[in-house]
Amino acid sequence: MANDDFFDNIEEYLKKTNIEFDILFVDYITKDKIALLVNKILNKYNIEKYYDDVIYILMELISNAVKARYLHLISLKILSEMYPNYSLDEYYTNPEIMKKYSDIFRDDDSREKLKSILKYENKIISSNKNIDIDNFYNDILLLNESTKKKFIIKLFIRITKNNIEFDVVNDSPLIILGRTRIDSKRLTFKEYYNNNMVESFFLEQLDNSESAGFGLALCDLRLYNIGLEPTKYLEIYDDDNKTHSKLTIPIKSVFSHLIFHNKY
Repeated sequence: MANDDFFDNIEEYLKKTNIEFDILFVDYITKDKIALLVNKILNKYNIEKYYDDVIYILMELISNAVKARYLHLISLKILSEMYPNYSLDEYYTNPEIMKKYSDIFRDDDSREKLKSILKYENKIISSNKNIDIDNFYNDILLLNESTKKKFIIKLFIRITKNNIEFDVVNDSPLIILGRTRIDSKRLTFKEYYNNNMVESFFLEQLDNSESAGFGLALCDLRLYNIGLEPTKYLEIYDDDNKTHSKLTIPIKSVFSHLIFHNKY
């Protein structure tokens, strides 16, 4: 995140109704900035009791965005070698290329590359050293100067009359298969939840190699526990080939205080 004087100027952020952050890496400083700002905003609107749920969901959404960003870059690198005369915009409008993109995005080789990148990123972050953005992108993903600047994750916080909206945006399209898996997993979790079988859902997923939507199910559980319908208040959607993960928290609506299940 930008702004080294963030902590000193936190009160200035609280005066805004539209806040925007750039997220390159989710290091400790970035986490602290997000946590502080969320806490201050929720306190300002007297809904601070939902801090733990909001920050948990936000960090899950950001983590998902980071993984999607890297898979996107891995896929683009391969496509650039296969289709050197096509631009990124032309990828999106070409069904054949997007089918190949989808295959690359979810194949085993790409997943292994993702694990290596995340492991390397975590090693750098854990070392408490300054991250050399240029070397990280160039060494790991072999991207050029003009390309790497396009893939910063955005966190938008918008405050309206009735809601606080947290929108995590990354520059990777939400492929149809990914959309289907997310919706299917969330729908399955809803069925388990309505039948008072939450524990069974998570136990069964531990033995399921396909984990798409697992983290979102945990987010949905937290929303259920504060009386919010997950599909209404946590939306995952594609807009202009960008993936949005938007969490909406009502300011004036009365939350339900029913306790259904222990939070995970």
